[in-house]
Amino acid sequence: MKIRLQFVCVFLIPLPFLFFLNSCEKADTKPAAEEKTYNVQVKAAEKKPLQPFVEAIGTLYPNDEVTVSTEVDGILSDLKAEEGTRVSKGMLLAQIDDTDYLLEVKRAEATVEAADSRLQQLVTGARPQEVQLAKAEMDQSLADLEKRKADRERAKKLFDGQYISAQDWDAARTAYEVAVATHQKAKENLGLVTEGPRKEEIAAARAQLDQSKAALSLARQKLGKTKVSSPLAGVVRLKRVSKGEFVKNGNPLFTIIQSNPLKLRFTLSEKDVGKVKPSQEVLLRVDAFADKEFKGKVTTIFPSLEEKTRTLMVEALVPNPEESLKAGLFTKVILYTGPPKETVVIPITALLYEEAKIKVFVEDGGRAKEKSISIGGKYGELMEIAEGLKEGEKVVVAGQQNLSEGVKVHVAR
Repeated sequence: MKIRLQFVCVFLIPLPFLFFLNSCEKADTKPAAEEKTYNVQVKAAEKKPLQPFVEAIGTLYPNDEVTVSTEVDGILSDLKAEEGTRVSKGMLLAQIDDTDYLLEVKRAEATVEAADSRLQQLVTGARPQEVQLAKAEMDQSLADLEKRKADRERAKKLFDGQYISAQDWDAARTAYEVAVATHQKAKENLGLVTEGPRKEEIAAARAQLDQSKAALSLARQKLGKTKVSSPLAGVVRLKRVSKGEFVKNGNPLFTIIQSNPLKLRFTLSEKDVGKVKPSQEVLLRVDAFADKEFKGKVTTIFPSLEEKTRTLMVEALVPNPEESLKAGLFTKVILYTGPPKETVVIPITALLYEEAKIKVFVEDGGRAKEKSISIGGKYGELMEIAEGLKEGEKVVVAGQQNLSEGVKVHVAR
């Protein structure tokens, strides 16, 4: 009987190697890691009918401001206004003692009356009674002259015969010379009364009357200036004097401002210069009335830019009928530069800035997509998108800081 022997080959494998194989098998069976998902909030880009505008910061000023001063010297006998007093145009503000000025007017009036009487006398000529009187005076002077002449001749004969003294002779001679002068004057007076005055005399009298009238007008003008009145309607901002104080010509008494309307001044940057026009409407707000909007109109556009700031000064008038606005208030100015237009806008919170680049992320099929954009004007909490986005695109408004191109996102509801 044959016996077959079968040999079994047994390979001895080291134990550490078996452990290695077992660990590799386990590693191959571990599942792959899941992709990270980012939670975000989105809001669709939308079109709104928005009106383009320019924003600026301005200051309110009085529309007009004047310093009221005296024009004559004197003591302030009365004051009619204090700080804050509302005044109308022509209202009496102060009274200067006018005693001396009244006397000056009366003196000037008397001078005018005398000059006028003199001129009328020369123009109308003498009356018949005056002519007769002048003739009688001349006849009397002639008779006296003849008598003095006879007395002088007789005295000379007596003096030559040494019957009278030299003193008596001198007296007779002097009396004759006086009689000659008196007769000559009476003769000239008669000629003047009969023929009337010369043209030169009338012209001189007329000039004297004009001069007297000018002095009267000046005196009355000074008297009128003792009453100091307001040159405009407004409010007294400052009172500089007290009652009883002596003031000189030119001393300031009050400062008055006109607060309705007010003048608004603001500046525009160089790039916005072409957007402003005369009579353009402006809107403004002040912190004192945060919930109220005021309106005005552009009145003045300055002819040149400020060299240092490269800005243009603009003025507007703002109606202030209730006078709630005050000069000196800072204002936030909005200047609308065109009609309303359909504009794509997104929330400002969606914007990301990388140096000069502005970008946003949009959600597209569960993935984040980066988009570069150009922006326009700001409208409250919304920003105008000039290019880079279309209406309806889902813009990430929260959680975009951690995103990158193509990552998976989950839109939170």
